[in-house]
Amino acid sequence: MIRALALLVALSALPAQADDLPALYDVTGVAAGDVLNIRAEPSARAQVVATLRPNTRGVEVVELSGTWGKVNTGEGVGYASMTYLRRAGAGSWASLDLPLHCHGTEPFWGLTYDPVAGTATLDDPETGKTALPVTARWGIQPGSNLVALGATGMTAVLRGAACSDGMSDNAFGLALDVFLTGQTPDGPASSRHLTGCCSLARP
Repeated sequence: MIRALALLVALSALPAQADDLPALYDVTGVAAGDVLNIRAEPSARAQVVATLRPNTRGVEVVELSGTWGKVNTGEGVGYASMTYLRRAGAGSWASLDLPLHCHGTEPFWGLTYDPVAGTATLDDPETGKTALPVTARWGIQPGSNLVALGATGMTAVLRGAACSDGMSDNAFGLALDVFLTGQTPDGPASSRHLTGCCSLARP
């Protein structure tokens, strides 16, 4: 826990990600029966790779390219016009008040954060799925792009940064470092460091 906090302080000089992204948006201004096109490039002339219905909610915008927002679609990414996307509510990843779904590889693991329940559920190939009560939260500070969660035997450090899961062409705007401490079956203390990417989930 102490080493993880030291890392949090050391990295806190990194600049915050512009416009508080990634963030969730709802489709707006699209007529019933019409769709919002997602294009291969941030241009109205680019190929349409997917569409969003007029009532679609909770679209995660990972980053901006002019007036276009990068979003995930299937196993890839595309761009939607921000003219037709409205920020969904007041929650943000930086204030730790939105649910998170995180995962990593080598080994495959997952972490789900539920701010309402105050739990971080770790799906670990070594120990199985465990819901850990969150005992501490470190919100974002001026001049930083880091936040952190603390639980028994775990510190999770989240930062705004481009991240790849190594399995798809999806884009992620949040990278996660998980520091685990515990006891081995024989008794001595053990520690592990997991890395992965996170996406936002609508409350």
